[in-house]
Amino acid sequence: MTVQATNQTVRKTIAILGAGINGAALARELLLSGVSVVVIDTADIAAGATAWSTRLVHGGLRYLEYGEVELVRESLVERDRLVRLAPHLVRPLEFCLPVRTRLGGMAAAAARLLGWESLARAWQGTRGRGAWTVGMGLWLYDQLPGGSGWPRHRMVRASAGGMPAVDADSFPFAGLYWDAQLLFPERFTVELFVDARLAAAETGAEFRIFTHHRCRLEDGTLVVEPIAGARGSDAIRIEPAAVINATGAWVDQTLAEALPAVSAGRLIGGTKGSHLLLRSARLRTALGNRGIYAEAADGRPVFVLPFGERLVLVGTTDLPFSGDPDDARTDEAEIDYLLGAVAGILPSVAASRDDVLQHYCGVRPLPFVSRDGGTPASITRRHMLVRHADTLPPCWSIVGGKLTTCRSLAETAAAEVLAQLGIQVGGSSRDRRMPGWFERQSSVEAVARGQAVAAGLPDDLATSVARQAVALYGSRAVAVCTAIRSERRSPPGLASSGPSPAEQPLIRDVDLPKSAVAWSVREEWATGLEDVVERRLMLVFDERLSRRSLEDIAAVLVEEGLLEQEKLTAEVEAVAERLRQRYGKTLEGTTAC
Repeated sequence: MTVQATNQTVRKTIAILGAGINGAALARELLLSGVSVVVIDTADIAAGATAWSTRLVHGGLRYLEYGEVELVRESLVERDRLVRLAPHLVRPLEFCLPVRTRLGGMAAAAARLLGWESLARAWQGTRGRGAWTVGMGLWLYDQLPGGSGWPRHRMVRASAGGMPAVDADSFPFAGLYWDAQLLFPERFTVELFVDARLAAAETGAEFRIFTHHRCRLEDGTLVVEPIAGARGSDAIRIEPAAVINATGAWVDQTLAEALPAVSAGRLIGGTKGSHLLLRSARLRTALGNRGIYAEAADGRPVFVLPFGERLVLVGTTDLPFSGDPDDARTDEAEIDYLLGAVAGILPSVAASRDDVLQHYCGVRPLPFVSRDGGTPASITRRHMLVRHADTLPPCWSIVGGKLTTCRSLAETAAAEVLAQLGIQVGGSSRDRRMPGWFERQSSVEAVARGQAVAAGLPDDLATSVARQAVALYGSRAVAVCTAIRSERRSPPGLASSGPSPAEQPLIRDVDLPKSAVAWSVREEWATGLEDVVERRLMLVFDERLSRRSLEDIAAVLVEEGLLEQEKLTAEVEAVAERLRQRYGKTLEGTTAC
């Protein structure tokens, strides 16, 4: 697919609106069948619900109570597959499920299975699910994926040695089971697009991503234009064979603004979910190597999860939300609620407001349903591909879904769309490894470390750089570390006297190579400082991030031609303010640019 100016047209391609995890997985799946794809997003890759999730790849244990057995089975099979195909990003994590009583919860669980949510809430009482009920659910959870080889669940005393510091008086029993953690779904989504590009090269299809662009369907043609400030100034026209609306919580908004000829009722009834990132050494030590999945006092499921070696992630709320998903923010009531939930589960190491390093919030793209006495938690997490009748070109919208099932969603959606277009499915991602796949992490870290040492870094610093790079890129970290040597040059417009910060190979305070910034631009579609900080290098979650770090990243963007030198300071300040407003994150340290 050759993209040309507005008086030219791009033909015979499938247009995907939305560069989140579902849009990325679908683009990859279509390209594996040799179908050309263009992806368009008004923001960046993974800038929506993908970035606001609980960062788990799991079967969805609680979905069993709502009779979603096939969804749980699908999710568990995909969990196992993603751990195998993307081991650098998706890692097994053992969970502790605290239980208050030996008996209880069976009647409420049975009512939910029958769809009687109001009765279930009336019967569930204040003690939650008992050990027998939990054990039965975990037994079924073990069986559903079928011969996966994962460890089986165990029911234990909460006071047993090696357990997280759960209040054993309130929760005398616990179930132990395994799921997986995807710490950086943003990185996973970027890598899906990297693999989509590889698939295009293999099949001869054409592939292009337009981030920070808007589009509108006019007489069967998509007119794509850059948003003010985005790279590129020319509009293009695309005559797509089909259009797939994968904009998540923005599905209805996209239909109204970009696809006005499509007739559809309300499809999305999203709920707001907030998370806290806590910096509490006591709480992190109390967790050990396990996550906790428990119930808050109101029965809402709450996760308390290790987030790297030092931090703890707590989530989530589940509140009905209407309006622009961009406007969703964590409020003080949600912060108090989540801190209270942690205190109820782990009172001896309860976190305070001062331990909140930052927070984040987003809207889940759940299907719109009439509540009728139900709760947000009872809304299905199953995905749906909605065909909009009598449209030219044919149009679909993706509704719902979850991180875990992004690949299977893409597989079924691609099959349906291609069948409608009379195109045979020619490839599959079922056994396709992600580009950063490795067999042994230690081997990749050793090679990456060797490249960092060869670039002149001291041994201890090279070890830290290699470890962080492998966490982001997997086996691709070797190429990033190899590039350190070629990126050791002073950016234009910055005077140097001796070994100035501009001439150093690392981003100050965070120990990542500046070569990773250039890599983000050249290989991963980053177009600005926000893209790099929040969704490429994942520094948004690094407690060491400072204004000096932002200045170093911005200086590389000047080198790459994405930022004008005279706008560097303003850009740094704008991103620092965004981090404060959106994440409650205040950066320390400042220096003149």
